[in-house]
Amino acid sequence: MAQEEKPADPEVLPGQAAQPRPDAGTTPTGIAGLDFVLEGGLPRGQPTLMRGGPGTGKTAIALTFLCRGLARGEPGVLVTFDEGPEALIRHAESLGFPLGEHIDAGQARVLDMRPSRADLVAGEIVELTAVLARLGHALDQLDAHLLVIDAIDGMEESFDAQTGLRAELTRVFDWIRERDATTVITSGEQTDFSRRYGLEEYIADCVILLSQEIEHRRMTRLLRILKRRGGGHGTNEFPFLLDEEGIFIAPVTGTRLEGGAPTDRHSTGVSGLDAMMGGAGPYRGSALMLSGQSGTGKTTFAAAFADAACRAGDQVLYLSFEEATKEILRNQRAAGIDLLEHLAEEGGSGRLIFHPLLAVQLGWEAHLLRVMRSVQTSQPDIVILDPASALADRHSVQYGKEMLLRLFYMLKREGVTAFATELLPDYSDGMSTMDVSSIVDTWIKLRRDERGGQLHRLLNVVKARGLPTSERIQEFYIRKDGIHVQEGP
Repeated sequence: MAQEEKPADPEVLPGQAAQPRPDAGTTPTGIAGLDFVLEGGLPRGQPTLMRGGPGTGKTAIALTFLCRGLARGEPGVLVTFDEGPEALIRHAESLGFPLGEHIDAGQARVLDMRPSRADLVAGEIVELTAVLARLGHALDQLDAHLLVIDAIDGMEESFDAQTGLRAELTRVFDWIRERDATTVITSGEQTDFSRRYGLEEYIADCVILLSQEIEHRRMTRLLRILKRRGGGHGTNEFPFLLDEEGIFIAPVTGTRLEGGAPTDRHSTGVSGLDAMMGGAGPYRGSALMLSGQSGTGKTTFAAAFADAACRAGDQVLYLSFEEATKEILRNQRAAGIDLLEHLAEEGGSGRLIFHPLLAVQLGWEAHLLRVMRSVQTSQPDIVILDPASALADRHSVQYGKEMLLRLFYMLKREGVTAFATELLPDYSDGMSTMDVSSIVDTWIKLRRDERGGQLHRLLNVVKARGLPTSERIQEFYIRKDGIHVQEGP
């Protein structure tokens, strides 16, 4: 029996409590995870500094803030000291935001403030009065209170004396406060610009630091709130995604184990396996892991579980880390499992969504975020990770365990059933190399037994919390009409 349909709430992230609602003192960035970390959003009417090196996502986050505000009907102004206006408009469009349309509609303006060598006078300080007048005119024309200043460190070449630039920057920040403009200002870090001119310590009301971490040749982007005057904020360093789908930040928070305890259960799609767990499968909202050596049929069990769930009316998100969708569909037809009827693109019910992810492409944190984003987008009843062990990295086994712990905890809080498969190496002697068996509620182990010139496949239920389980090791067969477990005495 399918659960009641769960409405998607774009302001509630998987694994978290409801988002803090913006109050009169905050302006939402439009990035749910960032607003969660900022406890509502950026300080309204004040300047926020966003600092980071090349490729850390400064401009992407700033453009998302501006364009999400435009989509809410709040006009805004974008000022650039580095890239040309056309390049920034293309950047916004690559993130899915029609910035050019907002400009044509008179909701936004882009001001090109890149320094011109012809305007500089050697040895003298550039006066910012004209610059601020131009900014103020643009804000007044649109009656705007959203402002983005991109690459403010591009001003540095216009000034010879540090004291002169610092005084002028102080004027800019004070002017922003007087104008009551909620402002995002981006700055690079190659020349340590923001520290030398006191932007972080004295001038900015909120400081967001962005960085890149490279580990074993894989990159993770990280975000940290350094300070936020007049309000609280998350204190950890949070990984985030920046790809063709935009910005995604999903901090897993909370220090208590929470979540419901449903009593209804799923069928595994294998009647003999259900019988070994008291006549039915695992509880809804629980975590199940199926471990086995190569050739024991882990993916076939996962496909049988997905097929049974879809037939029962559940939504299933199938995350494959080693096989493409077409390979899985073809291979499982040989075992009598036809998943095509559940795929919307094949004219089926649409209850099954395949999402192949290349395991070696990303690090642990990025994989966790992609899974969380997929869950948030598709709102499934069941998530299948096949095989979860493909994410493992021999250099960071502990991170793998931590990722799965966070993922299972997040899914449990959402009432989503997790089904993970694990490849056991032949040298493991049946021991889990991922060391996550204590996390899962139900653990099923498959193994090969080669004797008498024949291959025998065996399974046993190692544990199933809250369920009566068989203590027998049963032989099973994969035939053209499915999986059959030999019934013991």
